[in-house]
Amino acid sequence: MLLALICLTFAGVSVSTAQPVQAISKYSEKWHTVKTTEKVYRYKPYVPRGAAMYQMKFIHKTPIRKGTYLRLRCPGTHYLWQFVIGGHYWTVLRNDARWFKNVR
Repeated sequence: MLLALICLTFAGVSVSTAQPVQAISKYSEKWHTVKTTEKVYRYKPYVPRGAAMYQMKFIHKTPIRKGTYLRLRCPGTHYLWQFVIGGHYWTVLRNDARWFKNVR
């Protein structure tokens, strides 16, 4: 295999070493750039005063247009999808990943 690769390199054939876009895995703390493929709603996580994290509420339901670019991660702790807009953390309350696609 290595010999064939060396022969192709000297023959003028270029070999691409580009890595595919990393899929967002469950419990991934890394931020990924994604583009929305349909209209979804974002919510602001809110913990009332004196309440515990498991009593979290989601307020400020706001639509996100199709084709919007987001920096997204999947912490997997309290809710599934998390992103930041204007210094505020928002979430999308969906279990599937069909509403976005990865962008390089």
